[in-house]
Amino acid sequence: MRRPLVKPEGRVHIHRTVRDMKRSIDFYVTVLGFYYDHGAPEMAWLTSEHLLLTLSPGEPQLDLGSYIGWTVDSIEELEKLYARLSRRRVRISAPPDAAEQRYYFFTYDPDDYPIAFSWQTFEQE
Repeated sequence: MRRPLVKPEGRVHIHRTVRDMKRSIDFYVTVLGFYYDHGAPEMAWLTSEHLLLTLSPGEPQLDLGSYIGWTVDSIEELEKLYARLSRRRVRISAPPDAAEQRYYFFTYDPDDYPIAFSWQTFEQE
């Protein structure tokens, strides 16, 4: 087997172009718990444990097949997270539903970029 050319380490870095920097920064910090690391007139750096998110002003280029996603440890945790976001009146998709085998939901940032939350149902050996 060939050795990989690159072995990614550190944080994942995602960039988003947003219409309103202040509104987007507020969403990622107050709703999703990012830390505002620093900013400049044309760029903001937001961090979470394993993710660096940079924002710059402009016209968003939405690709609904591309999203930021987090997994949680249980369906109960996923349902609690959905309830918290619902109480804050954040725009969200249909709730997770174990009976329907829907172990995920989406929320959307101010520019309608989708953000997924899911529970992995695979069996551990």
